[in-house]
Amino acid sequence: MRKVAQLLILIVLAILIIPFFLPKSIDVSIEKEFNVSSKILFENFNNLNEFSKWEPWSAEFPDAAKEFFAPYQGKNAGYNWFSESKYGKIIISHSTPSQHIEFMVKGNDLGEESRMTVDFQEENKGKTKVKWSVFSDEMSYFSRYYIYFTKEKLITKLNEGFERLEMSFEPKVITPESSRPSAKIIKEHFDGLKLVAVLNSTSLDNEEIKTATEESFGFIYSYLVDYLKLPSASVSNPVNYVESVNLALKRTKFYSGYPLSESIQLDEKMQLISIPASDVLVSIHEGKQEDISQTLNKMKDYAKENNLKLKNIHWEEYVGGKETKRIKIYIPIR
Repeated sequence: MRKVAQLLILIVLAILIIPFFLPKSIDVSIEKEFNVSSKILFENFNNLNEFSKWEPWSAEFPDAAKEFFAPYQGKNAGYNWFSESKYGKIIISHSTPSQHIEFMVKGNDLGEESRMTVDFQEENKGKTKVKWSVFSDEMSYFSRYYIYFTKEKLITKLNEGFERLEMSFEPKVITPESSRPSAKIIKEHFDGLKLVAVLNSTSLDNEEIKTATEESFGFIYSYLVDYLKLPSASVSNPVNYVESVNLALKRTKFYSGYPLSESIQLDEKMQLISIPASDVLVSIHEGKQEDISQTLNKMKDYAKENNLKLKNIHWEEYVGGKETKRIKIYIPIR
């Protein structure tokens, strides 16, 4: 009996003493090189609509409800997610384009509150090293057991997130079926933006539209980066704002340009266009630019089925740059 009592005392002492030698806080980092530019990778972390599709916490719960609050990208963007047994909250607290992002995190099996950072280093053309880190404040003495057993699990989770992200960049085999526009359509709130743009008026010929778009994007990008010497990382995804399509005259009028938050001196050929905040229908078009009309028609059919009235304008964001095959289409709801 006495030996049992001594053993129990030793166990209790061990429980009391071991935390002294364990980490006081969560401090985990992983790195991975992607065959993708820093701008594209940055977008997948900075745009929380994109980030929420592959991050490793809510992904474990396919039926988790997600609640976004504006803005959807950049500083102060955030969302909550809930399942029956788990929850999480992620907010961007700092964002430097294509270089560094900081997040505030609650829940997600990381304690009451923690921090997350992501650093991007583009080493060679088209290759970027990403460092993903998670930190917590110093936890209570006995919570250090939780930290010890959580560390390896967290490293596994972050690596799973990287794997999902990498899979999203894998090239797809182009077949008649896979080249069709994406059918996924969602409703979002758009915060509005200012667009430095060139006005184009063309026929409905796809090649003429494509040529005008590419020339406008190239002209404005060169003006911003080469003439004004703005950092290329500060230039966001290019946008086509389609103001009108006249089927009778077979003409279209659209503005091609780049969103910009700071004031700049405009070239005489440029205009500053304001796209107001509104609720919008959104769909990602993957494939040929000339097939965008198919995606637009699917979005309009979706609106009819759900008793939504759409405005007769839309805009197209070239996600990842002007050479991308992924185009995010927005149609404002009346």
